Amino acid sequence: MGVVVNTNISSITASRILSENRADLEKAMERLASGKRINSAADDAAGMAVAAKMRADIGSLNQSVRNTNDAISLVNTYDGAAQEIESILIRMRELAVQSKNGTYENADRANADYEYEALKNEITRIASVTSFNRQTLAQGSSVPSSPAVGTTGSTATSFSFYVGSDVAKTGNTVSFAAGALDLNIATSGTQTLASVSTAALADTAIANIDISLNKLAANRAQAGALVNRLEHTVSNLMNVSQRLQEAVSGIEDADYAAESANLARGMVLAQAGTAMLAQANQAPQYILSLLRG
Repeated sequence: MGVVVNTNISSITASRILSENRADLEKAMERLASGKRINSAADDAAGMAVAAKMRADIGSLNQSVRNTNDAISLVNTYDGAAQEIESILIRMRELAVQSKNGTYENADRANADYEYEALKNEITRIASVTSFNRQTLAQGSSVPSSPAVGTTGSTATSFSFYVGSDVAKTGNTVSFAAGALDLNIATSGTQTLASVSTAALADTAIANIDISLNKLAANRAQAGALVNRLEHTVSNLMNVSQRLQEAVSGIEDADYAAESANLARGMVLAQAGTAMLAQANQAPQYILSLLRG
């Protein structure tokens, strides 16, 4: 190739290589500054699309965990009320047994009946006010009023909680009948807790309280089973969310060891390229020596 002045090929080549090295250096600096391997779609279009879908699933799964924890809180609210009613029924049974004592006169039994009636009214009150997020779990009509022990529970027919991330898949909803959280402690609508004002009524009260305790125990067993199921649901959702976060990290996050090496390499190449560009720009000066002869 001849000696020319108008086109400095060495300078052009050095400038091109320097620009490429500077672009690599800037990319390494951007990744180290952001902690992300993908900072724009140009970095990895397919990876960005996959990561975006995974992030959407992660957000949905984390919300599903909160949904399930709400469900656990709802069931625990019921169980707390049921436990209190159980304690009241046990005390009422003690009063009924006391009333059957042959050493008591009817006047004594009437005194015991005051507490018995008050406790019965408290069962009604607890059932009337027990709610979660303003959703009543049991109506006052579901417990003794005059003095029936109950016929129904929650005002809702069922409870459903969304615990998935993909609506196209089945099994993303955990549902259970409202009867599983029923404060109804009767086996029939005609059952009553009567009173303990006489020995005969005390007999009836004891029998019906035993039925009510058994019914309440069965309802609480269902509630306990639901809590156990929902806790496993939470564990599974958290596990899936964690695995997706690991996958997103593998796609998006920068490898600091590799990027630090790229940064050091880029800085050396940028400095060398700058020096070589300066040398290439000086090359035409040698032509002047030819003209001086």
